[in-house]
Amino acid sequence: MKSDIVAIIPIREGSKRIKNKNFKKFADEKSLLELKIKQLKKENCFSKIYLSSNSKKAKKIAIENDINFLHRPDYFCSSKAKMHEYNSYMLSTIPGNPDVAWTMVTAPLFFDYQKAINKYYKSKKLGYDSLISVCKFKEFLINSKSKPVNCSFGIWHSLTQDLPKLYTITGGVYIAKKADQLKWNYWFGINPFMMKIPKLNSIDVDTPEDFKIAESLYLSLKK
Repeated sequence: MKSDIVAIIPIREGSKRIKNKNFKKFADEKSLLELKIKQLKKENCFSKIYLSSNSKKAKKIAIENDINFLHRPDYFCSSKAKMHEYNSYMLSTIPGNPDVAWTMVTAPLFFDYQKAINKYYKSKKLGYDSLISVCKFKEFLINSKSKPVNCSFGIWHSLTQDLPKLYTITGGVYIAKKADQLKWNYWFGINPFMMKIPKLNSIDVDTPEDFKIAESLYLSLKK
């Protein structure tokens, strides 16, 4: 069931850590980009799907998959632009003032968008201003000088289950009203609803090792 929320997929041509990451063959899929488009269309819960990029290859894929392409100038795809600059530019190219879900190709194991939308609408009624996907973090953290961050050493060392409740923000999904995101210069506000997702679905493809792990997990889940 489609809602009034639109999805935006932000990508660029270059990738520093993984060459051609967005267009590289992923598992038994054509690419991370085409997998994400397939996941979004299969959920059938967005009124529009936008692909924002400076890439001609991305535009061709958008046309082939019957989704909307939003051209982004090279500057807003480069490391010269600050994050709030290119995020705000992308938002400004989306017509009207819909709720906008950021759907990252680097999260190939997250696909439960209908659930996220349902939780977003319910959380808005409770006073939350946005939604983010998070994963429970239960590990011992130390800083670069070997000093404990969320634990203590020696006889005060706690069990994993006794660690403080912490969460990592995943790249699965961020949802908020377009006008609010422009006002915040960010994907979410100061009171986001935290949608807790399993660790298995939270992997973010940032390095060649991440890519291989995500491929293996994706194929395992399909079986």
